[in-house]
Amino acid sequence: MKKIAALLFGLFLTLALIDGVLDIGLGLAQAVRRQLTGGETDPYAALREEYLLRKLELTTRYVPGIGDVFMPGTAPGFTIGADGERLHGHVTAPETASRHVLMLGSSQAFGVFNDDDATLAAALERQMPGTVVRGFAMPGQRLPGNTMVLEQRIAAGDRIDQVLIVNGTLDLISYCLTLVSQPPRPRQQPRPLLVEIVVRLTDKTSAARPAAPADACLTPEGQTAALNRLMADMREVLAAAQGRNLPVTLILAPAPYISGADDGTFSTDPRFQRFQTIIDPVFARLRTRLDGLDGIVDLTEDFGRGRQAMFMDFYGHLTNAGNEALATLIAEALNRQLPPDDGLSDRQKSK
Repeated sequence: MKKIAALLFGLFLTLALIDGVLDIGLGLAQAVRRQLTGGETDPYAALREEYLLRKLELTTRYVPGIGDVFMPGTAPGFTIGADGERLHGHVTAPETASRHVLMLGSSQAFGVFNDDDATLAAALERQMPGTVVRGFAMPGQRLPGNTMVLEQRIAAGDRIDQVLIVNGTLDLISYCLTLVSQPPRPRQQPRPLLVEIVVRLTDKTSAARPAAPADACLTPEGQTAALNRLMADMREVLAAAQGRNLPVTLILAPAPYISGADDGTFSTDPRFQRFQTIIDPVFARLRTRLDGLDGIVDLTEDFGRGRQAMFMDFYGHLTNAGNEALATLIAEALNRQLPPDDGLSDRQKSK
């Protein structure tokens, strides 16, 4: 009996030593590979994870027709006011500003990977002295949700001199691409290598997972249906502002998978390649429909081809520099629609 116990102990000890050596060897191999390839291929991966972890400290509530909206609160780099407004330090005090802009949109306009004072709203204020930009964009919020938020802000009596919507690409993606979401998995400590090998060899979940349905925009008919829905969404939000005699501009912002705007950072990612293959041709068709349509400004080509360090990920979330570059383009469009006055608000002029 003692011999059997000693034999088993020796066997397990040998396996543990082999496992430890393999783990060390694997770690060394990965380190050498990173050195040879110049580090991680995605330079923003760690920063994105940091911001997402910070954002988890914020709480949300579900609003029918709009979706999840952040509750008032703070997390490092994030300050949320009433009704989900993303706050930032104003360049001009709201009570003395000559123009108040209400900005709506989704995660790109919200700034999921930017601190408060590096968001698109804050960058726009730096580009337009005398203007206050209030940001009510929200991650995941599509154009119909933007329409409802606009009507809420009008009903609340907010001062709105101009409406800015930075959105549309998200709606097109939702109509064109089948996005299969997996339930989030809790973080686990890495398993020993031999255990990991056994688990993967015996795991049958991948083989049992059903295939995702085909993307809707792979055919001309599917592209037409998606574009018809997008055009209806855009007309609806424009009409909501125009019906109240509010100047309104809807911005189609640059994204890395449209018109070659990426700098190559995400070009090897299969997800990026899928987006580029499907969405870019649909945008080419969309441009032919925008001619003569007031209120929509297509900036998807205005970053140029291969502009460096504009995007944090292949979805099109902007770096701080990307927000500054986009703010410059948007400010030009807004000033064409509603030129800045002499710097005095209507209230000041009446005194």
